[in-house]
Amino acid sequence: MTQPPSYGYPHQPPSAPLPPVTPPPVPPYTGSGPSAPSPSSGPPAWRKPALIGLVLAVLLAAGGWALWAFTGDDSTGSKKPAAAAEGPAAGRVAWMAEARTKPDQDNRQALGTWFTSSLVVKAEPDMVTAYDIKTGAKKWSFLLQGPLCSASRESEGNVAVIAAKFGSVCTHLMAVDLRSGKRIWEELLVPEKDAGDALTPGKWAKANLELALHDGHVYAIWGNGEQTRRLKDGKRIEEEKRDSCEMVDSAGGDRLIAITYCGSDSIKIRSINPKKLEKSRWSRTIKRNDGFLSVISTNPLVLSQAPGNGGPDSQYDFVVLDPENGKEKARVAYNTLWQRGNCFLATSGCTGALVTKESLYVAGRGVTMAYDLSNGKERWTFKADANRLTMPVSVRKGRLAAYTFATPDRPGRISYVTTSNGKAERTVDHTGTSADLKNETLMAKSEGFPRLVNERLLLVNDGGFAAEDSGMILAISAPDDTQ
Repeated sequence: MTQPPSYGYPHQPPSAPLPPVTPPPVPPYTGSGPSAPSPSSGPPAWRKPALIGLVLAVLLAAGGWALWAFTGDDSTGSKKPAAAAEGPAAGRVAWMAEARTKPDQDNRQALGTWFTSSLVVKAEPDMVTAYDIKTGAKKWSFLLQGPLCSASRESEGNVAVIAAKFGSVCTHLMAVDLRSGKRIWEELLVPEKDAGDALTPGKWAKANLELALHDGHVYAIWGNGEQTRRLKDGKRIEEEKRDSCEMVDSAGGDRLIAITYCGSDSIKIRSINPKKLEKSRWSRTIKRNDGFLSVISTNPLVLSQAPGNGGPDSQYDFVVLDPENGKEKARVAYNTLWQRGNCFLATSGCTGALVTKESLYVAGRGVTMAYDLSNGKERWTFKADANRLTMPVSVRKGRLAAYTFATPDRPGRISYVTTSNGKAERTVDHTGTSADLKNETLMAKSEGFPRLVNERLLLVNDGGFAAEDSGMILAISAPDDTQ
């Protein structure tokens, strides 16, 4: 919802690229989910599949050039992604992927991170790439036909949806099979003949296009309208127009929630039926100066609410809503120790907040705090390094993994905390080699949040590239000892 940082044009790979990585054969799409469009249907003029195929072949031939390109010059560690396959020790950098795009003034976005059982799929301003979570090997990649401008925060059935600019307007929708990189369908948000009149930037006001997935549907909302399509084939189901809005937001998953800022006085929250846009399941309106909202979770339904004056020092609460009627059930009151991070990054909710079925975990300076969602009361506070941010990453088998960020002179670490009482069971310090420390510190500055997936702590850039050394993904070995 807020404007992301500026980005830049693609740059060339390092002068000495790594050996080619040959991807495995791509299995056909099976099951009851979406399928690839028939070749006989004939793409419209704005698609260029032959060019995309050529670019894909070139990128795959380049193999792993993006890996180990931050610093990679520490003589004590391997520079090859293959080393990750040997099982690096806990706390050791397993692999890295460099950002392909340098910063410039074009306001280019890098929103979109999704997972399959073995892959992490990352969108950049001009391409989408899949990496093996364990080794970092590039599995597939393709270039976008225009700058990335929106992405669904969630995936459904191993399918995600992104939007790229067609001309100067964010209207080119694309559904992607995350396992193979196949484009399942591509459609314009409005017919090509109407794009010039209906989707000029002035008619979109200040609101960016937002995408969400729910119950087999793609929901799109923008400054003066909203639309739903079937996820399996892109067929349009419903569309509604309205007066222009200053900002919009949406979140999918178990529920479909939309937030609109239309006019100067109020904010509307709606629970949406994707098959009947004109009739919300419920709707709630709050006054604008009661605070800006961000959806943290749709199950349970948790929002962040910040005062209308904004700013990094604003107080804010977390609010639990009844999913059946939108009424407030509980409120977690602001705590001065909190550092919730960016709450308006379209594909992440709040970067410093983690929600489970019964609890809310919030990042803080030197602490991670746990709250009971049924009553909003604090359950416990885990005290870590007093001078460093400690962020909740995941909850598994009764343990919270909390990541303490690296600094230029201290590596990061993961603490495994018992969710019932906040006591640390185990802490793993990351390796302090010069290259690892430098790269981990750089990624601590990126706009995004850590994920713990398949024994890898992934520091992912979900926002923009604010500096020449901005990275894409840093994967740190984090073996699971609960199996």
